[in-house]
This record gives sequence, C-alpha cells and structure tokens, in this order.
Amino acid sequence: MSELVPQGDREDLRRELQELSSRVARIEAQLNLPAAAPAVAGVPSAVPPYVVLAESARAIPVLGRALLGLAGAYVLRAITESGAVPQAIGIFAGILFAMGWLAWAARTQEGRHVEAAVYSLTSALVLAPLLWEVTVRFHAISTWVSAGVLFFFALFGMAISWRKKLLMVATIATITGAVTAAALLIGSHDVVPFTFLLLAMAATGEVSAFLDHWPGGRWLTAAGADLAVLLATYLVTNGRGLPETYVPIAPAALLAAQMSLLGIYLPGIAMRTLLRDSKFTLLETAQLAFTLVLALAGGMRVERAAGRGAAIAAVTLGCAFVCYGLSVILRKRRGEPESNSRRFALFAFVLAITGTRMLLAPSAAGIVWLVLAVILIPAGAMAPPWHGSAYLLTGLLASGALPAARELLLGGAVGHRSLGPVVWAAPVALTCYGMAIRTHQRRLFRGIASGAAFWLAGALAAGLLTGAYHGIFGALAPHAYCGTIRTAVLALGALLLARVASRRGWRELTVLVYLVMAVAAYRLVFVEFRQDVKIALILSLLVYGGSLMILPSWMEPRRTSSG
Repeated sequence: MSELVPQGDREDLRRELQELSSRVARIEAQLNLPAAAPAVAGVPSAVPPYVVLAESARAIPVLGRALLGLAGAYVLRAITESGAVPQAIGIFAGILFAMGWLAWAARTQEGRHVEAAVYSLTSALVLAPLLWEVTVRFHAISTWVSAGVLFFFALFGMAISWRKKLLMVATIATITGAVTAAALLIGSHDVVPFTFLLLAMAATGEVSAFLDHWPGGRWLTAAGADLAVLLATYLVTNGRGLPETYVPIAPAALLAAQMSLLGIYLPGIAMRTLLRDSKFTLLETAQLAFTLVLALAGGMRVERAAGRGAAIAAVTLGCAFVCYGLSVILRKRRGEPESNSRRFALFAFVLAITGTRMLLAPSAAGIVWLVLAVILIPAGAMAPPWHGSAYLLTGLLASGALPAARELLLGGAVGHRSLGPVVWAAPVALTCYGMAIRTHQRRLFRGIASGAAFWLAGALAAGLLTGAYHGIFGALAPHAYCGTIRTAVLALGALLLARVASRRGWRELTVLVYLVMAVAAYRLVFVEFRQDVKIALILSLLVYGGSLMILPSWMEPRRTSSG
C-alpha cells in the first residue's frame, strides 16, 4: 500500500496528522479534559470480569490464614489450661501472638487493604478475649498490668503503621485498646487503671495529630477518655456513694485524672492552633468545653467534699489567663482566622467569671469584675470589646448594685436604706461609659454602658430625693409622693438624655430615651395608679405628660461634635 503513495504525499500526510494531533491537544487543554491514556496493543480499556474475580479470590487464602490464627490461639489456650506450660508463659505467648498478627498486617503490600484489615482484626480477636479471661475470670494478672498491655498494643499499632501511614492498622489497634478498656473497666469494677489507660491513649492521639498523623482518629480516644473520667466523677460524687462491688477510687486519683484530661486538650488544641496554624474547629470547641466543665466542675465537687476548693479556683483562673494570652496572640497574627481568637476569648471570659466566683463571695467577685471592666474597656488589644461590657454587667449584678437600683426606681424602698451599693457603683458605670466613648467602641457596647450608668445615677438621685423628702416631712409622710419623685426622675432623666444625644450626636442615648420612657410608663400604670393619694397621681401624670410634649423638640438633631 505504501508503494502506491508517493514519498512527498506521505510526508504531507504525516505533517497534517501531527498538526491535527496538536490541535486536539490544545482543545482538550482549554476544555480541561483528562488526557487520553496511550493505547497499548492487546490490552482492552475495560477490566474483564475474570480479572475482578481473580482479585476477589485472593481474599480467600487471607481468611483461611486468619482462621488458622484463631485456631492457634485456642491451641495455646488449651496448652496453658492443661498446665503443660506455666500460666505466665502462656499469657505472654498469647500477647506476643497477637502482636505478631498486627505486625504482619503492617507488612502487607501497599493497596491490599482487605488483607491488612483481616490480619489486624485477627490480632484484636486474639488479644481482647485473652485479656478478658485472664483479668476478669481467672484474675491471673492485675488490672494495671492489663491496662499496660492494652496501651502497649495500641501504641505498637500506631508505631508500626507510622512510616507507611497505614490508617487501617492504627485504627483497629486503637479501637481494640479503647473498647477492651471500656469492657474491662465495667467487668472488673476497677475504674482507675483503665481511666488512666484511656487518658494515655488520648494523649498519644493528640501528639499524633500534632504531627499530622491520623488527626481524625483522636476523637475516638477523646470520647473514651471523656466518658471514663465522667463515670469516675459520677461514682465518687453521687449522693449514694461508690457501689460496694467497685474498687475504691481515691479522691487524689480522680483529681489527677480530671487535671490530666485538662492538661491534654487545652495545651494540645492551643499548640495545634499556634504552631500548626490549624483552625479551631467546632469539634475542638465542643471537646475543650466538655473538658473544662468536667475537669473544673468535677474537681470542685471533689475538693469541696474534702473541705478544699482554692486549688481548683486557681487552676480555673490560670486557664483563663492562658486563653486570654492565646486570644491576643492570634488576634495580632496576619491571616489568622478570626474565629480562633474569638473562641479562645469566649473561653477566657467564662473561665475568669467561674474562677473568680469559685474563690470569692458574690459581692467581692462583683467588685473584681468591675475592676476588670474598667481595665478592659480602654484596653482594646487585651480582649474583644464585648468583654468590658460583659464584666460591667456581671459585676453590677453580683455586687447588688443593679437590684438595688431597681428597688429604688421601681419598688417601694423608702430611700437611703438601699443606697449602699449604688453610691460607689454609679461612678464606676459613668467612668466605663466615658471610656467607651473615648475609645470609640461600637454603639452596642456604648449603649450597654450608658444604660447601666443612667440606671444607677437615676437610682442614686431617686434615693437621695426620697430620703430628703422623708427627712423634711418626717418618716410618716405619705409614700405616694416618693412614687411621684421616682417617676419624675425617670421622665426628666429621659429629657436630659435627649438633649445630650441631640447636642453630642451620641445615638445610643436616643435608643435609651425610649427605653427610659417605657420604664416610666410601666411605673405609672402598674405602680402609680394603685396608690390612694390622687394628688400624687396627678403630679405624676403632669410630669410624664409634659415630658412627652417636650421630648420631640429636644430630640431634634443639632450640630454634633463627636460620634
């Protein structure tokens, strides 16, 4: 055939074929199509069914070897029970036999996942029943020895699968350790050894995840450690006490387990976030929150039962300090997800509140929180803006200043009897509002500070005026006029807020005006109308109605000097 085509035509045909091939390649590149595999003579593109059957048939000898392995384990058990070999040697040989199957699983060729899984499961099926019988049935080894064997087995499985990153082998070894530990914990009624085993496995999982090996598997060991510490805490602190069949749990051992759980996950998550630049995920947030609640709340219950508690409070405040430091560092980093800093800041706030309350009485804790508010409102780099407002509100509530102000403005207090906490709290709230304006905080946080400042200042004015009224007219003077004084304080205070808002342009005060007038209306309807002195009611209506008439003109915006 080639002889019928001239040489020049063959060259032209070859050149056209090359150009056509290059054009097709360019079109495929523009369309992002996968490159076609080169055709190999004699090899079809689809895998024939007999090849699939041949691959599946290879699993049959693997299952056969696994069954022979289980048979060998039973033979070893029979020899040990017959007394042909000492019991200790038989147990040791069984453990080595299980380890050998796990090592065989790690030496399988790459891609043979079924073979690796079967050999790993064979190892688990040999070790788990062996430890159950020698620990629970025959009491041949102690629970601590059994826990040590399980930890070495799980650690061995992770070590031999480290280089090739054999997820199957590491997973089955870890699951075997965790599930067998849980079964032995319940079966032997000895909580402490297997709780510390699960904690050690959790620590190993955190180290492995930090080194980017098997990061998803740490949640299995985390769940096991959480449940073990939770069970131990419940058994020790419940009202009925530890069941008689359980081995006694020393409070020191339980505290060590609780603090170990905290020592694993707070540094572990912090190091992954700081050093590995990983995102603070929702699972990590939930785990850290559960760890903190379990370790600190459970530890406080154990400490209080022993007549102590300051140590756990100090640990809580130390954790708050660490979380604040992490929040500041992450906020200053460029390219760092903002959620990392926010979540550590949230943990810091909750821990600071909890630790202070553990250590101090409510009134003393409230004073500390107010000091923190004064420090953090102007120091924007130390904490998120909402921390200052949150500390301000919690401090005013715990110190009794806000409840006392409510009684002075809405209740039936005579006057100076409830002024105590309001006298010193009102200047603090006014100072916080002034600093919030000076540092240009968000309108929401300025509104919170302005509301607290007005509420306390109004209560102080109402208390002083009602006290002066009774001082002038005597203690038996009608209390109804005290109600008129309080309504007038609210209505006239709203007018003052409106004037300041219009002149200074502080729009958070505009919202506060409506809230104050709503509170005054509530007082007028539900308090003033129930008293019998009609003249006092008329005076209250005149003051409130006059304020409503004046208020719109006073709220008209004028030239502002700051925003």
